[in-house]
Amino acid sequence: MLLVRRLTPEDLDVFRDVRLRALTDTPENYGSIAAAERTQSDEEWLAKLAGDAWFAAFDDGRAVGLVAGRARDGDWILYSMWVSAEARGQGLGTKLMGEVRSAAEADGAGELWLHVAEDNDRARRLYLKLGFIATGELEPMPNDVTRRRERLYLPVTAGSSK
Repeated sequence: MLLVRRLTPEDLDVFRDVRLRALTDTPENYGSIAAAERTQSDEEWLAKLAGDAWFAAFDDGRAVGLVAGRARDGDWILYSMWVSAEARGQGLGTKLMGEVRSAAEADGAGELWLHVAEDNDRARRLYLKLGFIATGELEPMPNDVTRRRERLYLPVTAGSSK
């Protein structure tokens, strides 16, 4: 059975495990690397968990997806979206993004935005299908300046003109 829920401090071990799996599985799509995060203390992991809204997808109790969101200048940014290879194609990306969108709406954000690697076609298709709008704003990827990422956004509250 698939379940998506917000992670709490009691989920520290699950959080650390799924985050490191994501960074190891598709390191090219993140602004951090597994080796750096693997050395973080429990306190650093807990601070990361407390500082943002982290949601995980579970299949029979095993974490198979992860996403985070945070408030930023009146809007929200979605980041660290990952679904394990064995769970892809089941709608988990949509469910995970929906949780961040709900948190952004509850916070009164005007828009939800993200960066997607220019060559990550699968993720790009998902975000566009969910209503995100491509901006054409490109910048180098944090860990590989030979690749670029684009900013996409989604208006999340009525009356948003962005």
